[in-house]
Amino acid sequence: MKKEERKWEDLASDCLVCIFCFVGLEELTVALPFVCKSWYEASLDHRCWKNLDFREVDFSSGSNFARIFKQEYGVRSSFSFSAFMKKCVSRSRGSAVELTIPYIVGASIQQDLIFASIKCPRLKVLALPSLLEKDEKKLPELISKWKELEILEITWKPHSFLEILEQIRINCPNFIGLHLCGLFNIIDSRTIVRCMPRLKILVMSASFLCKEDLMEILDGCKELEVFDVSKCRGFVVDNEILKKGSKIKKFECGDCKLEQNYTNFQW
Repeated sequence: MKKEERKWEDLASDCLVCIFCFVGLEELTVALPFVCKSWYEASLDHRCWKNLDFREVDFSSGSNFARIFKQEYGVRSSFSFSAFMKKCVSRSRGSAVELTIPYIVGASIQQDLIFASIKCPRLKVLALPSLLEKDEKKLPELISKWKELEILEITWKPHSFLEILEQIRINCPNFIGLHLCGLFNIIDSRTIVRCMPRLKILVMSASFLCKEDLMEILDGCKELEVFDVSKCRGFVVDNEILKKGSKIKKFECGDCKLEQNYTNFQW
């Protein structure tokens, strides 16, 4: 007697949800929901929307994704990141723990961040592109809303960097990781040490900082497990730096060069 084959649509909802948690936002919105009713229902489970990485989606108006999305959802207006983000965040129903926002040329994401600060209160990881000046000014206030924040990634150090560190010190007791690139000075280094003495991960690769700034962090952040200053300018790696860095599990300092004047610094 031929054994009856089980169909994918017959899988238990919890099994489908567990699988869907590992797919990207494009599949969750324009592929899986249109396979069958059970897949559609499973794709709406808030657990599938905990990790919102928008960098994998092509938001250009003429992209294949935009065309399919508008077709499947009957969207007649122009396709926008803001509208798509709000749809995904709403489906997370407050359970999102990771939010990654892509760089969109000339676009302000201030309203998107305000929306996320209200609808994603449990955020643990936030990754941002380089920000417009008006968005940078609002960021410290928004950071204060995410009490469970653990890791912050910003493509380029914002002007409000010191204010952001203060808000993290006051409001984010579980904070352990900072990733960003930029021009750093001794005030920045001392503020990092003062506001984040228990930092575990610090990635500053391709930045400009002097040896004094680097040593301040090496001396002050004694719980660092990952520290990446590779491809930096402003110092050359010597025995003193290597000795301090040897206490860190993963200390990356390759391809660093001395550059006294950051105005000549090229990325």
